[in-house]
Amino acid sequence: MSSIAYVTDQQMIEYHRLCGNSDVNFWRLSSRAGFSDFRRGDLLFFYAYGHTRRKKGFVGYAHYEGSTRLSLDEMWKRYGTRNGYATKKRLKEAIELAARDGEVPEMMNCLHLSDCVYFSSPVYPQDVGLTINEKLESYTYLDKKDPSVTVRILRMAEDIGIDNWSASQNFEPDTIFLLDEVRQVLNLIARDAGKDTHTPSEKRRIRKLIKPLLEEGYEVIRGSEYDLFRVNGETVTVALPFAAQNNDRAEQIQYILGRMTFYRLMSMRLGLRGGMPQFEILVEEQEEQKEFLLNAANHVGI
Repeated sequence: MSSIAYVTDQQMIEYHRLCGNSDVNFWRLSSRAGFSDFRRGDLLFFYAYGHTRRKKGFVGYAHYEGSTRLSLDEMWKRYGTRNGYATKKRLKEAIELAARDGEVPEMMNCLHLSDCVYFSSPVYPQDVGLTINEKLESYTYLDKKDPSVTVRILRMAEDIGIDNWSASQNFEPDTIFLLDEVRQVLNLIARDAGKDTHTPSEKRRIRKLIKPLLEEGYEVIRGSEYDLFRVNGETVTVALPFAAQNNDRAEQIQYILGRMTFYRLMSMRLGLRGGMPQFEILVEEQEEQKEFLLNAANHVGI
């Protein structure tokens, strides 16, 4: 997963916060395509001034859903007050003020964001080991050099607390927090767990194995091809698919047991919420190794 710090107007964020908006639009004066390395579900942190200090920090975040090119009229028709202003006139004035020539561009790049979470006070970059240029005008990637920085921001924000006003109107912000932290930690583990070793034939069988779980609410762990996870309360379940052919069965058993061990060790090291995950092994119905693998998944200590 990727995360970025996006320079944001404090008054616009305050409007969204007071309205309890969880689904919003951020407009960019440029009509060019969006970010080069940013996908649906990645985190966009609001980088703005806080209430008490004339210093920018992370005042909240949202999930990136996608981008599209819209005119001012189209933008207002689609998003209305979710653009961050009470009227179309005020939105137009804000765009004119931001534009160097004082004119509203014919088309603008719009960022659709969901599941917004607002912090009770800012998380400052230096407090999580980050240095951001004070003259930053647009955005910067946060996790290029240090993939764990997103987890540190989320954990510090959790200690600070979610804004009480927006939390009373938003839907389950604590759950959003938990899921995002788990996603980020599992992503870090999967990135270092090694590449998939299955053959093309085995991968086709794996895709059939994981389809029912995806329909039940499991998510693919970013950084992996087929590892899945689900959060139920404080319990994190990691589902790993197992498919093998006669000539590589021993190799695939070693692979999946090694992968489980790595997830366990790194979960302890990174402090995964809820402790070590539970495991579910996805096997074909007649797979003779099923009982052995399931026992290894949840009963073999490190």
